[in-house]
Amino acid sequence: MAEPVMKYGAREGSMNTMRRWIAKASANDIRIFPVPGTDVLRLYQAEPEMNALLAANPREANVLLVVGELTDALAQKAGVAYQQMPRPRVLVVAGAEDLPYLPEPDVQVSLDNDFLDKALPEVRELLKDYAWSDNAQPWEPDFLTEMLEDSENGGGHDHRHHDHGNGDGENGNEHDHNHQEHKHHSGHDHDHDKHEHDGHESHNHSDEEQQHSQHEGHSEHDHGGHDHGNGDHDHGDMDFMSMVAMTKDLPRPKDGLPMNRSEVHFGPFHPGLSGGLSVFMELDGDTVIEAGVERGVAAQSLDRMLPLDAEQLPDALARLNPLAPQTCRLLAQKALAHASENDGSITSGDLLVLENERIASHLNWLATFAKTVGNDWMHRQASRWHALHRRKEGSPEKLQAFLEQIRSMPYLQTKLSDGGIMIPDNLLHHLSGPVAKAAGKMDDVRLDDKQYQSMGWAPITNILDNAWGRLLVRLYEIEQSLELIPKVDKQEREPNESNFSGSGEGTAILESPRGTLKLRIAITDGKVEQVELE
Repeated sequence: MAEPVMKYGAREGSMNTMRRWIAKASANDIRIFPVPGTDVLRLYQAEPEMNALLAANPREANVLLVVGELTDALAQKAGVAYQQMPRPRVLVVAGAEDLPYLPEPDVQVSLDNDFLDKALPEVRELLKDYAWSDNAQPWEPDFLTEMLEDSENGGGHDHRHHDHGNGDGENGNEHDHNHQEHKHHSGHDHDHDKHEHDGHESHNHSDEEQQHSQHEGHSEHDHGGHDHGNGDHDHGDMDFMSMVAMTKDLPRPKDGLPMNRSEVHFGPFHPGLSGGLSVFMELDGDTVIEAGVERGVAAQSLDRMLPLDAEQLPDALARLNPLAPQTCRLLAQKALAHASENDGSITSGDLLVLENERIASHLNWLATFAKTVGNDWMHRQASRWHALHRRKEGSPEKLQAFLEQIRSMPYLQTKLSDGGIMIPDNLLHHLSGPVAKAAGKMDDVRLDDKQYQSMGWAPITNILDNAWGRLLVRLYEIEQSLELIPKVDKQEREPNESNFSGSGEGTAILESPRGTLKLRIAITDGKVEQVELE
């Protein structure tokens, strides 16, 4: 028997005239939630030319789009996002063959340039003809059932209030239910600011007096009978704890006003962050007490692909980092060349590959950055220029004019100069790439490369050490790459060989768009047995 169409994506019920009208409208309003992120989608699909809209969170989407391979951790979070999408919903998978924690895709396509142009007609057909189905079934995977059971039996943590959809910038869908940093505090979890009683604004209460919470079932309080002198109210069987008692043991933040602390999560599919990045913060009111990155969400294990034929290493390493695949591929080729005792220095052809990817990466970063700061014009233009560069179109002069427009925005400079944090010296030595250069750090492996030095190359640095300085470094690096590429184009490009059938160890180091990459490999009889990537 054939599998029902949109088994988990359709609404249960038969089609009728009204539902056909609704389904047709839904098919004309495609809203895509991309996983792991828009920055990965841009590598294959021009965002401004896409015949669909991108949703900020799963609740606003009717298409969950998986772009490329996902780690198990990311796939699980994608499964949570899929469950949050209202039906009718379509699961589209591009490039991945087998994804745990997700149902069978409704549409599966190869990961090619402009792949959505092929997928969207089928998506529209599904939404139009199969939005309601008598064969529709609820999607109840074991891992979601276990999450619900854990939330009911696991120490009082109520997962129902978490927004795993991450679209509104307050609670991301990367919430880790096993996170060791969870902190829970006793007391009510009411929003007292929303329950202040009318007529009490002029009272000068002492510290021992309580704010009343207008609890469900107690909305008709008779305030005339309350004694506000001692705060000793009788709420019957309902335990009531004052804010003073609730917060007396909590540490005081800088403003001296303790609050019930809460965890807020952003990512790993937040539209303002790089795809796969998952950030959590602990808040005391509006004060950030602690912030960190959830480790291992997007990181793929190198050991899982070993042992590996040496000639397969460049492509395997490129797949690990979709945002800089050419740099990773070249890094593997250089390590293989070093293992075979061949010349692994940068050639003119290598330089061309590296600098073209640097431009693409910085423009991709700029589009995400513009989305984060809320500048729609910059977002559209950066996305457009990224697409033009990917297709090797567009005028370098016009691109430079766009970059100059960004640098000439005084309000943006003020906003980023005041808001960007400085990196302390004890952390700076761990960093590389544009972030480190914005703080004046000169480290760049291209400084020691003869190919770059023959063209008079020098690193772009400043000493601003804030968000504005980091933006400037990337903008100037784009211009610097645009100036280098025409010079390289006139030179002969030497091919890179990846064949290696012997044994040995190799090391390679390259400056990627986002920082220094260093690779060490060990090969035995043509098989890569060990890989270390920094």
